[in-house]
Amino acid sequence: MKKIQQLKELLALKQELREDLMQYLEEEFYGLYEYLSNGEQVDEFVLETQQAMILLEEKGELNILLSNPLELEFQEEVNLKNSRVLRIGVLSAEDIQLCYVLK
Repeated sequence: MKKIQQLKELLALKQELREDLMQYLEEEFYGLYEYLSNGEQVDEFVLETQQAMILLEEKGELNILLSNPLELEFQEEVNLKNSRVLRIGVLSAEDIQLCYVLK
């Protein structure tokens, strides 16, 4: 599992992730930045712990997440250029935390 709270953490994953997934996650991060920032620069913006983007890497992590359906707000499959991503919204401290799983 990788937790992304800052742009630099996301950009550090560039070598590990497929290009289309990286582009999608960047778009998601910038969307959160536009919605949640208080005027700070994007390189200074930090998501709160309960708002951090979570990239699940192992099937067991997904199973644990899906084991509590009361916390799930939504699940959607996103088709990218060369892959598919499961995007899951989880209720976390009265906020929605976004989790991603490459399918």
